Amino acid sequence: MASLYDLDQHTRDLLTLDTFLKQITVKEFVEGLTEDHTIQESNGRTAAINPKPYIRTFEASLEALDRISAELNSREQKIHHDARQADAAHQRTVAATEAQCHALTNQFSDLDLLVSEVASTTTSLGEAVDLVSRQRNRAASSQFIIKCYISFLENDPSVVENMRTGSFEDQRQCAITVRQLLRIARKINNIPRAAVARENIEKYAEMVERELLKMFDKAYRSADMSSMKAVAGILTEFNGGASVIQIFVNQHDFFIMKDKLLHESMTDDDSLWQKLCDPTCEDPPFDTATKELLDEIRITVKKESLIIKRVFPHPFSVLRVFLQRLFAQTIQQRIELILSHAKSISTLAYLRTLQNAHKEIGALVEDLKAILKPDLDHGGGLSMLLDQNMQDVFVPYIENRQYIDTEKRSLQELTSVMLARFNNYHLNRKTTKNHKLLNKLGTVTGRERWAKNKNTGN
Repeated sequence: MASLYDLDQHTRDLLTLDTFLKQITVKEFVEGLTEDHTIQESNGRTAAINPKPYIRTFEASLEALDRISAELNSREQKIHHDARQADAAHQRTVAATEAQCHALTNQFSDLDLLVSEVASTTTSLGEAVDLVSRQRNRAASSQFIIKCYISFLENDPSVVENMRTGSFEDQRQCAITVRQLLRIARKINNIPRAAVARENIEKYAEMVERELLKMFDKAYRSADMSSMKAVAGILTEFNGGASVIQIFVNQHDFFIMKDKLLHESMTDDDSLWQKLCDPTCEDPPFDTATKELLDEIRITVKKESLIIKRVFPHPFSVLRVFLQRLFAQTIQQRIELILSHAKSISTLAYLRTLQNAHKEIGALVEDLKAILKPDLDHGGGLSMLLDQNMQDVFVPYIENRQYIDTEKRSLQELTSVMLARFNNYHLNRKTTKNHKLLNKLGTVTGRERWAKNKNTGN
């Protein structure tokens, strides 16, 4: 029987495990075993098939395949054995790990319970410490307030005066102390000289407020934003900030300058008022000085809103007062001025000026909303205020049918003027026609008289 070593190299390479791992088909395998057994004759034709090489090759191949099968079976058994051992070891490891996890979970639960108990004890202790600390601070504050009250009772405010002349933080503490003393002094009436202490505290409170306002005004004039912010914060804690808001608005350069120029900037442009009186003018102009004033208001609000946001702890309250002052004083007085002048010229000029003023101030309100809304008008309160201020400016001119009556009167005046022109035109035309007729009649009469005289002479 032929052996594997009697086979050629190609067949030996074919009879290996690697060949079958390549997923070779049976047909390909058989063709590979027999591809070299065809005998060629000298003339190139295929000779008759000799079965012996095929038999030897197949016998040797079968023997090799048996060995490969046995080897594979042995490997498979060994792998199964190793897999069973590995699975058993894995099961033991899982069981041990599960036991450890349960033990760790139990330990963690015990530790968490212990930590919770410690935290509860610590929280209670912390609350007790905070309570004691607050009581201690309240007692110290009460002791200090009593000491300050006694010093005012003796007309010696040196205790708080040292704070008032110190840093901004000391001045803030001084303002808070004086505010508390005022509240206490107004409640105490049953001890000797309580009225004296109350009077001294009130005078000192007025002095503190006055000095703080002077500091704010000085910082405002020197553009010291940090000092303005510090003083504004102190006054806000002292009395709500009403006094510092008033001084900021009242001393603003815009209102001071505009109060001087408001009645001096009346336009003398006769062409403007002529166009307003002309009913054929389709697009009547608006007062130039008033438009410039509204443009300056836009610039001022944009600039001052940034300063107010930076300086005051509650910018909404400051802007509210500032805008109300703009509308109630500057805008309303200017509108009253130009409308009074327009009314003295004609009713049509008055109505057109009123319409243009409403249009221009409406545009101003929308521009101010756009300026304030991103940072300062989160709740829409300032937008509502602007709308209300605009309505307040024009209410005196439209309430109780005033506007309707004015429109009616204007139409009557225009109709009267146009009818008068119409009547004058036709009257002039009729007069001219009569004059021509009389001239013609006079000429005819003259000719007849001349002819009569001529006939009489003859």
